[in-house]
Amino acid sequence: MKNRKSTKLAAVDRRDFIKLSLATGAAASFGVSAPAIAQQAKTVRFGHMMPIDSIYHRAILMFADELGKLSGNKIKVDIFPASQLGSITEMMQSVQAGSLTMSMAVPAWYSNFIKPIDAFTLPYLVSSHEKVLPALRGQLGKEVEKMADGAGFKVFGYWLLGGRHIVNKLRPVNTPDDMKGMKIRVINSQVYMAAFRALGANPVAMDPSELYLALQQGVVDGFEYPLPDLLSFKLHEVAKFLSLDNHTTDIFLISTSTKTWAAMPAEEQAMVNQAMKTAMDWQWKTQPVEIANALTRLRTLMTVNEISPANKELFIKQTAAVHTQFEPSIGKDFLALVSKELK
Repeated sequence: MKNRKSTKLAAVDRRDFIKLSLATGAAASFGVSAPAIAQQAKTVRFGHMMPIDSIYHRAILMFADELGKLSGNKIKVDIFPASQLGSITEMMQSVQAGSLTMSMAVPAWYSNFIKPIDAFTLPYLVSSHEKVLPALRGQLGKEVEKMADGAGFKVFGYWLLGGRHIVNKLRPVNTPDDMKGMKIRVINSQVYMAAFRALGANPVAMDPSELYLALQQGVVDGFEYPLPDLLSFKLHEVAKFLSLDNHTTDIFLISTSTKTWAAMPAEEQAMVNQAMKTAMDWQWKTQPVEIANALTRLRTLMTVNEISPANKELFIKQTAAVHTQFEPSIGKDFLALVSKELK
């Protein structure tokens, strides 16, 4: 991966990057080059939080290669994985400001900027991951992209994460009663906080880059995560029990800033869209296999338990009020659309 012409992995001190971002603004972003490099290939900087062995990083490499091919190597992608450019929030703020070209995050992180997108995080809403991509390529996706535009983000792609499940160091979780008193790391999202409080847990908001050490030191007892990412971050080393509750089917939204997008010639926008489509087609086809393989491996590394249909109903019933609680901030019409498309 290090030798790919269209991709360069580089480590940058977070504080230096943030200072540089503030100083250079949109001039450092896609399609705008400093005079000294005006004759060189344009550079896209893509920062993300995932390890280099994750499927998401491989998909970004594919996007980079495709964009290089489509542009005749006139557009180059520099990829900064594993939170090299800061926390998820810091990278999103940099994208919004136009000082980082591209990044990605799940809806729960975007909800800090776009409240209605909390709908994707509501517990036990999505019935199957197979419903998600067709919905995102239809009316639901148009609505998401419209709301993102209003917050300064141009969403131009999605990766599938899949189901999120409960993981902890203390005991198997079969019913909500098993959650009582557990300190559970969650995304910094009011929906996640409310959902896990409803289940009797004590939720703790935390960036994923801090999670391994927090588990090791006993700051938290557990967390909730997609299966392949549990392996990628080696979190099975510091947690013993995996309970397959599938409370959320998650996605990454990939975005640039609306200003950066508007500054791109139409031809380059088309190249970016085509390169992303190629990478998305591969990632959405491959991820279900990755999920199945991850579960097979995790069964050899952890104590894994299924949750019976009867017990699953207990989780659904105990978190039902969370849907009602957030309907005003999500919006009744958008929540109805999400439910129609994904239930």
